[in-house]
Amino acid sequence: MQTTTAPVLVRIDASAQSPAHSISKQLAERFQQHWLKTHHNGEIIHHDLADMTLPYVDESFIEAMYTPKDKRTGEQQQKLALSDALVAELKRADALLISTPMYNFAIPACLKSYIDLVTRAGETFRYGEKGVEGLLSIKQTVVVMASGGDYTQEPASAMNHATPYLKTILGFNGLHETRFINAAGMNMGDAIHAKNLEQAQQQIDALFG
Repeated sequence: MQTTTAPVLVRIDASAQSPAHSISKQLAERFQQHWLKTHHNGEIIHHDLADMTLPYVDESFIEAMYTPKDKRTGEQQQKLALSDALVAELKRADALLISTPMYNFAIPACLKSYIDLVTRAGETFRYGEKGVEGLLSIKQTVVVMASGGDYTQEPASAMNHATPYLKTILGFNGLHETRFINAAGMNMGDAIHAKNLEQAQQQIDALFG
């Protein structure tokens, strides 16, 4: 008898705010509910980075990462345990959803820490004769981003270091078709807030249209 593996959505939330106050988390929840309606037997792996204390990459992590697996000490294996688990989730994923605010024109530190833990040579990318090859093969990758100002258009877009970075690092790991949905200008007055939030909601809905 053939068994069917349930589809997996990995959801990463980076806002420091609670879901009641975070636009990016609210939009991520909207995406998740749509996804579950489409994938009735789907599995959600959800990490709210505000509730986690992720370690920064340090010298011992780097040494462990570049030590061959069969030669790693027990201490090195423990050092990589969280990273290994997070990477394994991405290798299982059919969809990846990242929700994040823009903090000071970039991504929150917790999201950078997560990315540093899951961007691993030999695991999510490798160097070959033709250069870098991303090893992740997630079918759908979506980034939902909220910002107080509107940094989606020139000249303000020059200050947006979050979107280019995420596009680059996700592509580096093999995720070249990432969809970005922006809820921009959330602090620019009620009219702009309502208009741009509705646009972001409609873009999410259209993904499942």
